Amino acid sequence: METRTQDCIAGVLMITLSLIGFSANALILRVLYKSFRAKTFSAFSVLCCSRSLSNCGTLLCFILYSGPVALLGSPYGPEILGLKFGHLTTLTYKSVVYVQLAIAFNRFIATFFTFKYPRICHRQGTFILLGIVWFITGLHCVPEFLRPILYYPSYSVFLGSIGLNLVIFAKLSYHTLIHSKEMGGQSRERHRKNVRCFVQSFLQELLYIFEMAFLQVMNPKEDRFMAFVCYSLLWECTHVWDGLIVVIYRPDMRERIPRCGPRRKVTMAIQISVVQSTART
Repeated sequence: METRTQDCIAGVLMITLSLIGFSANALILRVLYKSFRAKTFSAFSVLCCSRSLSNCGTLLCFILYSGPVALLGSPYGPEILGLKFGHLTTLTYKSVVYVQLAIAFNRFIATFFTFKYPRICHRQGTFILLGIVWFITGLHCVPEFLRPILYYPSYSVFLGSIGLNLVIFAKLSYHTLIHSKEMGGQSRERHRKNVRCFVQSFLQELLYIFEMAFLQVMNPKEDRFMAFVCYSLLWECTHVWDGLIVVIYRPDMRERIPRCGPRRKVTMAIQISVVQSTART
C-alpha cells in the first residue's frame, strides 16, 4: 500500500471514530450535568463527567488536527499549533488514567463502607478528589511540556486501579453468592446499584488494559501503518469505547438516542394495553 493511501485511510478513520466518540461523550455530559446539583448529586456520575470531558478533549484534537494532517499529508499552521494540540492530548489522556483510579476508589468505598459512603463521597469531598486528580495529572505532564519526550503514565496507576477492581469484584461476588437471599429490599437495591456501577467502570477500563498489554506484545516500529494502528488508532479507540459503553449500558443515555426512545415508548404502550386487556377478561 502506498504511503499517501495509508495517510488518507488513517485520516478518514481518525476523523470518523473521533466524531462518533465525541458525540457519545458529549451526550454523557449533557445527561449527567444534573449530578452536579446539590439535590441530585452523585459522586460516581461527577467522576464519569470528568472522564467524558477528558475524552472529548482528546478526540477533539484528533478531529481538528491529527485527522486533517493525515489527509493533507503535512502539518498545517505554525509548528507551535501542533505542539499545543500535543500538550492538550497529553493532559486529557493522563487525566483519564487518574480518574480511573478515583472511580475505582469511589466504588471501593461504596462496596466496603456502604453506610459511610454518603459522608465520605459527599459533594465537597468529591470535588476535592477531582482537584487532586487534576493536580497530579498536571504534575505528571510537566516533564513532557518542558521537553519533547513521551512520558507514559506510571504502570503503578493502572495496577492500583486493577487491584482495587479485583478486590471489589471479589466482595460483590461473595455477597451475591452467599448473602443474596438474606438481603432486604433496600440492601438488595444498594447491592444491585453497586454491581451496575462496577460493571460499567470495569468495562470502560477493559480496553485500556488491552491497550497496555497490546503495546507490550507488539513491535510495530518496522511497519509504518501498524505503528499508526498501535499508537494512534488504538489510543483513539479507548476514548471512543469509553463513551460508547456508558451510552449503551445506561438506560438514561439510551433514551436520548432517537431510535431508542420511541421504541421504548411503543414497548411500554404495548405492555399497558396487554395488561388492560388481561384485566378486562
